[in-house]
Amino acid sequence: MPCPMSPDSMSETKLERVGAFHFQLHGEMTFTHARSLLLQSETLFANLPDVEIDLMRVEKADSAGLALMLEWLARAAERDARVIFTEVPETIHSVARLCQIESLLTGHIAESSNR
Repeated sequence: MPCPMSPDSMSETKLERVGAFHFQLHGEMTFTHARSLLLQSETLFANLPDVEIDLMRVEKADSAGLALMLEWLARAAERDARVIFTEVPETIHSVARLCQIESLLTGHIAESSNR
């Protein structure tokens, strides 16, 4: 008989507005959730000149999370908007270093953001 999922493993992944231009991501920035987060962001970020995304509550991240961040930056650039990330997980920094694409994030990560 399969084990029931623990409450921790059932946490909801979502992008939540916490201010006019400030959003907080809860849950996982992984292959499983990247598309859903991108779809959520399309509505939330529409017509905003600037967006700040707090990643403090990200529980797990992988290369798809980094790809999602890069997609947000590309879409913002298309509409002359700016995205700033705060509390970026070390996993994201590590993947960016490994792929030698840290420069793509330069200027988009708040300085205190390295957990």
